[in-house]
Amino acid sequence: MTRSNLHITLSDGNLLQGVAESSSAPEQGYFVEQVILPLLSFKHPEKELALLAEHCTLHEQRINATYRYEIDLQAERITFYEEHYSCSKDAFKKGIDLTGRYISYLKKLETETELYTKRKFRGVSNSELVQRINGLPDFKWDDEGVEIRRRSLLSNGAFTYRMQGNRIIITNHEKPDRVGRTSGRNL
Repeated sequence: MTRSNLHITLSDGNLLQGVAESSSAPEQGYFVEQVILPLLSFKHPEKELALLAEHCTLHEQRINATYRYEIDLQAERITFYEEHYSCSKDAFKKGIDLTGRYISYLKKLETETELYTKRKFRGVSNSELVQRINGLPDFKWDDEGVEIRRRSLLSNGAFTYRMQGNRIIITNHEKPDRVGRTSGRNL
C-alpha cells in the first residue's frame, strides 16, 4: 500500500490538500489513470473537487505518507516526490524529485494504448497539428484531438493549449531539458 499527500491547485486557482490513501505510486496505475488524467481534462473546479472527494481524503495530510504529488491544474503540471515528516519539527518536507517515474508511466501507458494515433501523426509538429485541427470544418475530439491532448500530457506543462471557440490556441511551448523539466525558453 502506498499513501501520498496531495498539494493541488484547482483550475480556478484555489489550493487544496488531501491524501491518496492507497495505490498512489505511478507504476500502480490506479491514481494516474483514475484521478490525475481525468483531472487534467476537466478544467472545471466543481468536477475536479467531486473526483477528488470520490478518490481521496480531502483537507488532511498523513505523517506516514510515502510520496507527495503537487498537482497544478492551471499549468497542467504534475510533480512527484518522496515525502518526509519530521516529528521533532512537526513538519512535512519534500524529498527526492521522482517526477521521472510519473512521466515513465505516462509513456508506458501511451505505448500500450495509443500506438495507432502516434503512428498516424509521426513527424507532425505541434504547430502543424494545431493548424490541421483548426483547418477541420467541424473539430471533434477524435484522432487529432487525442493526439494533441497526449502531447500536452506527456510534456507535463511544457506544451499547453486552450480552446477559443472552435479553434485551438497554443498557450505554452517550451523546450524540455533532458529530465523533462522546462527551461523557460519558448520555442
